[in-house]
This record gives sequence, C-alpha cells and structure tokens, in this order.
Amino acid sequence: MDMRQLFYVLIFALTVVGQTSAQVMSLNQCIAYALENNLTYANSNIEATIAREQYLQSNRVFLPAVVGGSSANKMYGRSIDPTTNTFINQDFFSMNFYVDSQLDLFRGFARLNSAKFQRMQMLIKKEDAKQQKIAIAFEVMNRYYDVLYFNRLQEIVQNQVELTAINLQKTEGLIELGLKAESNLLEMKAQQAGEQHNLLVARNQYDQALLALKNLMNFPPDEELSVSNEELEVSEDLIPIPELIYNTALQHMPSIKQADFNADAAQKQLRIAKGELLPRLSLGAGIYTNYADSRREYLNPGNPENSATRAVPFKNQWEQNMAQSIYLSLQIPIFNKWNGMTQVKRAHLQRTMAFNRQLEEKQKLYQLVHEDVQQLQSLRKERDLLNAKKDALQEAYAVANKKLEQGLISIIEFYTAKNQLAQAEADLMRTLLQLKIKDTTIRYYMGEVEQFSKE
Repeated sequence: MDMRQLFYVLIFALTVVGQTSAQVMSLNQCIAYALENNLTYANSNIEATIAREQYLQSNRVFLPAVVGGSSANKMYGRSIDPTTNTFINQDFFSMNFYVDSQLDLFRGFARLNSAKFQRMQMLIKKEDAKQQKIAIAFEVMNRYYDVLYFNRLQEIVQNQVELTAINLQKTEGLIELGLKAESNLLEMKAQQAGEQHNLLVARNQYDQALLALKNLMNFPPDEELSVSNEELEVSEDLIPIPELIYNTALQHMPSIKQADFNADAAQKQLRIAKGELLPRLSLGAGIYTNYADSRREYLNPGNPENSATRAVPFKNQWEQNMAQSIYLSLQIPIFNKWNGMTQVKRAHLQRTMAFNRQLEEKQKLYQLVHEDVQQLQSLRKERDLLNAKKDALQEAYAVANKKLEQGLISIIEFYTAKNQLAQAEADLMRTLLQLKIKDTTIRYYMGEVEQFSKE
C-alpha cells in the first residue's frame, strides 16, 4: 500500500468516526435530557422542596418554645442589689440566668389553618413542577417532530434531485441520437437548478430545526445530534369522546389541581384572618437564678470579734436564688385600627378570585379538549385523503415517466406530475406529525402518556 492509498484510508476512517460520534436520541431520551438540564424546571423543584420545608415548619409551631439566657452586669454607685432587692452604695458584679418556656393553648385555630394553608402551598408547588415538566416535554416533542419533518423533506427533495440527474443523463443520450430536442435539455437543467435550490433550503430548515431542539434541550450546539425515526403511525383504537376526556383530565391535570389547591388555600387564609380576631391563651413556665458579689457572708460567723466577710460562693447563690414560675396569659384583641377586619375582607375577596380562577381553568380545559378532539378528527380525515392522493399521484407519475420515454408528453408535463407527487409526500408527512402530536395530547388528557406525567 503506497502513501497515497494510506492517506485515503485514514481520511475514510476519520470520516466514519466523525459520523458515528453523533448521538442518536429517541423522543423520550430528548425529553429526559431537556428536563435534566433545564434550569427553570430545576428551580420549580427547588421551590417545591422549600414549600415542603415551610409546611413541616408550620406543624412544628405546635411544640412549646423554650429559650434560655444569661446576662452579666457591672454596677457602679447607688443601685439595687439583685439578690436582696435593696439599694446599696457600692460597686458590684452580678449575673442572671433563666430558662423560659411558652406554649400557645389557643389562637383562634390560626396555627391549625396556617398548617393547612402551607400544605396547600406545598401541593401547588408540586403541581407547578409537574406543569413545567409537561410544558417542556410537549415543546421538545414539537421541536423533535420538526426535525423529523425537515429531515424527511430534504430526503424527498434529494430523491427529486437524483431522479432529475438520471433523466438529464438519459436526455443527453437521446439528444446525441437525435431523438430529443435541445430545448428539453435546457428545461431539465432549469428544473435541476430549482430542485438544488429547494434542497439547499430544506437542509437549512433542517439545520435550524435541529439547532432549535438543541437549544431547548440545552444540548451543546457544537456537538453532533441525530434523532431516531419515530413510528408515525397513529393507532385508531382511540375513540375521542370530549366529555369523557374532559372528566378524566379533571382528575390529574396539574393546572386544574393548582386551581383547586389555590381555592382551598384561599379558604384557609380567610379562616386564619378570622382567627386573628379571637382571644389568645398561652401557658408559660420558667426557672431563674442569679449571682452578685455584693452578697456577703462572715468568714467566722461564730466569732463576733472577727467581722471579715466574703462574697457568697457562686454555687450557694445558684441554689439559694433559684426561683420558678408558671403562668397563664390571655390576650383579647379590642382595637387594632380595623386591621383585623381589613384582613378578613381582603381574604374574602381573594377567595372569590381563587374560585373564579378555578372555574376559568376548567373552562379553558373544556375548550381545549373539544378543540383538540375536533382537530384530531380533522387530521385523521386529512391523512386518509392525502394517502389516497399520494397513491394516485404515484401511479400518475409512473405513467408520466413511461410517456416521457415514449415522447408522448412534454418535459413540463412530466415535471408537473413529479412535483405534485413530491408535494403530496411532504404534505402527508406534515399531517402525520401533526396527527401524532394531537394523538399524544389527547392520550395525555386520558392519563395514558406516562413519560409526560409520572414522577
């Protein structure tokens, strides 16, 4: 093997490696990749985690609060001795220690309703994360099928270019034999130039569609990506009954659940506002002690002639100054500048708005289901008509090809049949992709598309 042959072998090997390095992904793999790398979806999951922690904390408020503390003071001049509560004229150092506990016995059920409200908020955030996931999944699906469509379109145009090249070669041979006119060759070259332009446009559209899919997935734009050919045949077992689809969708659609949870949360907010108008009852208990070096004791209490003193030791004062307390606290709201009633009125209006949004979401879903069902039925009919049209045009093209060889039709008539077949194939491909998307949408309403809805 000489150097030139070795060079061509290396070039071929590098080309094969470059072609096989492209990642080939299915629709589900593209969706999974997009969800894993989508920051908005990641943030929605973080928000759901934060809401869960807030809900857990709303349940912890039923536990008693316990605080402890200490303070140290250096007093100068006339002040109160903390151990005797009498005035003294001397400098001294003192310390205080305490542990205090308080338990709310009744707050107008505000804490209970607050816990229920936070639970609704947690569920709302979970449904919001699901909604984000579904929106991303369907957007990826649309971009994915765009790539499939333009890939198929450029294949159709490529076939057209190749057929024209073959016919051009045949025509050149016939012209040399004097069986065809020179004008036929010119018409074919014009057709060839037009089809090459169409191929360039189709490739550009494919590249743009692929780039849009990469951007949506946050896939590195400089890395190769290919999509696998998905089965586009849509099963006919789905009998779309709008009312049945709507009633099923009500049970699991995140937008509907969000609206329901928002309505429940607004109801809890109203109860919280009303609870703030009721009295509050609390139970508390504490233990306290202190130390001061101003508290003195005789070194020899049995000897009256020895008047020497010392500060009572810290340990003794800790025990001697110990005090305990227990108390009940009752707070009755009397006048707070109408703030409480304002909050109640505001909560009433917010609840009404939440109920309106709940009804509005159900109305939107009802309309969407009916529109999608109508479009599904229309696309099925269009697909059937286009299949029949493509079959008829295939036969017409085969006849036109034979007639062209026999000189019975002009080049223009032949290319008219050829272009009509190519357009029919492209229209059928577009319709099949739209039908696939619409069928998936209906099946999602029915809860049958697991990769879009499961956790």
